[in-house]
Amino acid sequence: MTSRLDGELMEVSMGPQHPSTHGVFRMNVALEGEIVRKLKPVFGYLHRNHEKIGENATYLSSMPYTDRLDYFCSMTNNWAYALSVEKLAG
Repeated sequence: MTSRLDGELMEVSMGPQHPSTHGVFRMNVALEGEIVRKLKPVFGYLHRNHEKIGENATYLSSMPYTDRLDYFCSMTNNWAYALSVEKLAG
Protein backbone atom coordinates (compact mmCIF):
# COMPACT_ATOMS: atom_id res chain seq x y z
CA MET A 1 0.00 0.00 0.00
CA THR A 2 1.45 3.34 -1.00
CA SER A 3 -1.11 5.80 0.37
CA ARG A 4 0.17 8.74 2.37
CA LEU A 5 -1.74 10.56 5.05
CA ASP A 6 -0.76 14.01 3.76
CA GLY A 7 -2.22 13.31 0.28
CA GLU A 8 1.04 13.96 -1.56
CA LEU A 9 2.32 11.77 -4.35
CA MET A 10 4.79 9.06 -3.45
CA GLU A 11 7.68 8.72 -5.88
CA VAL A 12 9.08 5.23 -6.41
CA SER A 13 11.94 4.07 -8.62
CA MET A 14 11.07 0.72 -10.22
CA GLY A 15 13.00 -1.47 -12.60
CA PRO A 16 14.24 -4.95 -13.43
CA GLN A 17 15.73 -6.87 -10.53
CA HIS A 18 18.04 -9.23 -12.41
CA PRO A 19 21.76 -8.35 -12.02
CA SER A 20 22.40 -8.47 -15.76
CA THR A 21 19.79 -5.77 -16.36
CA HIS A 22 21.13 -3.30 -13.78
CA GLY A 23 21.28 0.15 -15.32
CA VAL A 24 19.45 -0.77 -18.50
CA PHE A 25 15.95 0.44 -17.66
CA ARG A 26 14.01 1.87 -14.75
CA MET A 27 10.84 3.88 -14.21
CA ASN A 28 10.23 6.85 -11.95
CA VAL A 29 6.64 6.37 -10.83
CA ALA A 30 4.50 8.90 -8.95
CA LEU A 31 1.74 7.14 -7.03
CA GLU A 32 -1.34 8.44 -5.30
CA GLY A 33 -2.51 5.46 -3.32
CA GLU A 34 -2.66 2.65 -5.85
CA ILE A 35 -3.18 5.01 -8.80
CA VAL A 36 -0.25 5.84 -11.06
CA ARG A 37 -0.25 9.60 -11.66
CA LYS A 38 3.06 10.01 -13.51
CA LEU A 39 5.47 7.59 -15.11
CA LYS A 40 8.84 8.52 -16.57
CA PRO A 41 10.88 5.76 -18.24
CA VAL A 42 14.66 6.13 -17.87
CA PHE A 43 16.77 4.21 -20.35
CA GLY A 44 20.39 3.60 -19.44
CA TYR A 45 23.32 1.79 -20.89
CA LEU A 46 24.75 -1.57 -20.01
CA HIS A 47 28.42 -0.58 -19.97
CA ARG A 48 30.91 -3.30 -19.14
CA ASN A 49 34.17 -1.55 -20.04
CA HIS A 50 34.38 -3.36 -23.37
CA GLU A 51 36.33 -0.56 -25.04
CA LYS A 52 39.09 -0.48 -22.42
CA ILE A 53 39.51 -4.26 -22.47
CA GLY A 54 39.79 -4.17 -26.27
CA GLU A 55 42.64 -1.63 -26.17
CA ASN A 56 45.10 -4.26 -24.96
CA ALA A 57 43.73 -7.29 -26.77
CA THR A 58 44.16 -8.72 -30.23
CA TYR A 59 41.38 -9.04 -32.77
CA LEU A 60 40.67 -12.66 -31.89
CA SER A 61 40.98 -12.29 -28.12
CA SER A 62 38.44 -9.44 -28.17
CA MET A 63 35.84 -11.55 -29.94
CA PRO A 64 34.42 -13.29 -26.80
CA TYR A 65 33.69 -9.91 -25.20
CA THR A 66 31.30 -9.00 -28.01
CA ASP A 67 29.13 -11.95 -26.92
CA ARG A 68 28.53 -10.24 -23.60
CA LEU A 69 27.27 -6.94 -24.98
CA ASP A 70 23.81 -8.36 -25.59
CA TYR A 71 22.91 -11.90 -24.58
CA PHE A 72 19.93 -12.03 -26.94
CA CYS A 73 21.82 -11.51 -30.21
CA SER A 74 25.43 -12.32 -29.36
CA MET A 75 26.18 -13.88 -32.75
CA THR A 76 25.10 -10.69 -34.50
CA ASN A 77 27.48 -8.71 -32.29
CA ASN A 78 30.33 -11.05 -33.25
CA TRP A 79 29.51 -10.68 -36.92
CA ALA A 80 29.34 -6.87 -36.75
CA TYR A 81 32.64 -6.72 -34.86
CA ALA A 82 34.39 -9.05 -37.31
CA LEU A 83 33.11 -7.11 -40.33
CA SER A 84 34.23 -3.81 -38.80
CA VAL A 85 37.73 -5.05 -37.99
CA GLU A 86 38.14 -6.67 -41.41
CA LYS A 87 36.99 -3.49 -43.15
CA LEU A 88 39.43 -1.39 -41.11
CA ALA A 89 42.27 -3.83 -41.82
CA GLY A 90 41.62 -3.56 -45.53
